Formats: sequence, C-alpha cells, structure tokens
Amino acid sequence: MRLTLNEVQCIIALKNKYFGFESKIFLFGSRLDDQVKGGDIDLYLIPEENSENPFSLKSKFLIALQNEIGEQKIDLIIASDRNRVIEREAMKGMELDIGQIKLRKYLNECDKHLLRINEAYEDIKDIIPLSVSKYTTLNKNEVRNIDQYLYRFSKLQDTLGQKIFKSILAIYEPNIEPLPFLDILNRLEKLHFLEDKNEWLALREKRNRIAHQYDDEPYEMVQALNDILYYKNILESIYLYIRNKLIDNGEKN
Repeated sequence: MRLTLNEVQCIIALKNKYFGFESKIFLFGSRLDDQVKGGDIDLYLIPEENSENPFSLKSKFLIALQNEIGEQKIDLIIASDRNRVIEREAMKGMELDIGQIKLRKYLNECDKHLLRINEAYEDIKDIIPLSVSKYTTLNKNEVRNIDQYLYRFSKLQDTLGQKIFKSILAIYEPNIEPLPFLDILNRLEKLHFLEDKNEWLALREKRNRIAHQYDDEPYEMVQALNDILYYKNILESIYLYIRNKLIDNGEKN
C-alpha cells in the first residue's frame, strides 16, 4: 500500500468528521500495489446507515483532505449501488484502519528480521554448537555473522513482544495500556494466538541471560549463545503461528 501513515490518519480523521465514525473507507486501485509508481488515491466510502446526504459532503471532504496531504489526485466513490462494476471492484480494496495497517507494517518488519536470522544461521551452522575453544578462536566473519544473528533475533523478539502482541490484543480489548506483560501473554494464550506462554517467557529469560554475559566469561557466554541458537526454531514457530493465524482470520473476515 502506497500511503504514508500520516496520510491514512488524515483520511480516517476526515472520514469520521464528515461521514461519521460508523462509516467505512477503503483504498483501491493502483495505490494498493507497492510495485507501481504514481497513480490516483482511489477511495471508496460506505456511509453510516440512515446518513442523510453523504454526497453533499463529498467536495468538502476532498478539499479538506487536499489541504492536509497536499495536492494529489484523489477520487472518492460513495456507495450507492453495490452491483455497479466499479463498486464491486472497490470493495476488493483495503479498509483503512490504523490498527490493522500498523499490524501489517509490524508483520513486514518481522518477515525481514526472520529472513536475516535464517541467512545468518546458514552462515554459522557449521560451527555450532559452540565450545569454549571454538568461541575463543572465531574469525572476524564468524563474529560478524553471530552478531547479525543476535541482532535480528533481538529485533524479532522485540517487535513481537512490544508491538504485535499489543496490536493483536487491542483488536479484542479497548484499553490494554494498564495491563502487565504477563496478563497480555495470558490473554493471548486464551485467544489462541500463543500456544504456550511459557515458551515466550523462556525466550525472554535466555535473551536477558546473554545480555549480562561478557567476553571475559567465555564458558558462560558460550552457554548463553548456544541457548539462543537452540531457541531459533522456537522463536520462528511462535512468529509463524501468529502470522498464519492473523492471515487466516483476515481471510475469514
């Protein structure tokens, strides 16, 4: 989707102002395709039930939107007859919802982190499990690959724990900010987005352990590194389970 988060927020805010919070707005057309440059911003609006005359507000909405996001070609189709070809096509578009868009962005981030994890793991698989003797004789390239693995492992873990978990729960509960992290895990387990919260807690413990190891403690460092390398498949399976469940839920909706 080729709209910035600020553009999406402006569209939604103005949609709420002129057409009501219960109305829905979709992006369709070329702007859905990340590979295509240019193109109009094609929007499709489904007004609230019993709204008086949304067509009279169309020009005000478009003028206000251009004032917010700058001069761009914007088209707005307001639902009137869903049997029309253009409306059937428009309804195949993406509903503009900040929570869902952020969630898609986080999933894309996680996909990239997982790709880099697997690339780094492929480069170091021949030297693991590590021993103290192997660890103390690592060459620069091996150190670089291990550092890349650890960095991406941490980024994937952080994006899941700090962003995706909360974004998922926000779909089901209106106010999650006061919740302790353990309560978030418990709720995700009940919603079947986590198969076993204890796996995540173990991952966090392994991550904390390696953060407190130092090069002058080679035995402890090797143990911590081997644990993180061992937990690769567990972190990957947790993420892919969540990702596939979100995709499956989206298709059903």
